[in-house]
This record gives sequence, structure tokens and C-alpha cells, in this order.
Amino acid sequence: MRCNIARALFVEPDVLFLDEPTNHLDLDSVMWLENYLQHCGITVVVVSHDREFLNHVVQETILYKDQKLTYYKGNYDIYEQTLADNTVNHNREAVRNQKERKEAK
Repeated sequence: MRCNIARALFVEPDVLFLDEPTNHLDLDSVMWLENYLQHCGITVVVVSHDREFLNHVVQETILYKDQKLTYYKGNYDIYEQTLADNTVNHNREAVRNQKERKEAK
């Protein structure tokens, strides 16, 4: 895995796509990769289940759902909190709309 990541970084790409980059890496390698990605100045698209890694390197999360892209600023924890807040607000609005419909009938 280290060789594959090194090969990808060596060519100095404009955009870097990483799929589960922390798999099979030791802690020192993960910490080095986090630091590199934070300071490399290129666009990096990351798919990972490593929440801590995502929180350290992600500045924006893009949700693809129902053929629509939704952008969220901040790390992964901020994305989750914003998504939860949006869901609560959406549910409240739906309940309010149902009440208004009942009253109008």
C-alpha cells in the first residue's frame, strides 16, 4: 500500500483519488499521509471508513443521493451533524405542513 501511495504522490497529480488509503498502513504511515494531504495543495477525493482520518484531512464532504450532489463544508463530524440537523428541520417542516393542511380542510 505504501508503494502504491508513493507512486501516486510522486507524479504530483492535479487531482488525487484515494480509495481506503489507510488500509494496511501502520500508524506512522497514516499520520504521515494525513500531514501530507493537509498541506499538499491539490484536490484530493477520498473514500474511507476511517472516521479519524477523514476528520483530519477532509475540508468538504459531497453527498451523492437521488442523482443530486449536496456540498457540506467542514470535516466529517461537521457533515454528520449538519445532515442530522437538516433531517430534524425537514421533519419539523413536514409536520407543520401536515398541520396546516388539516386546518385548511
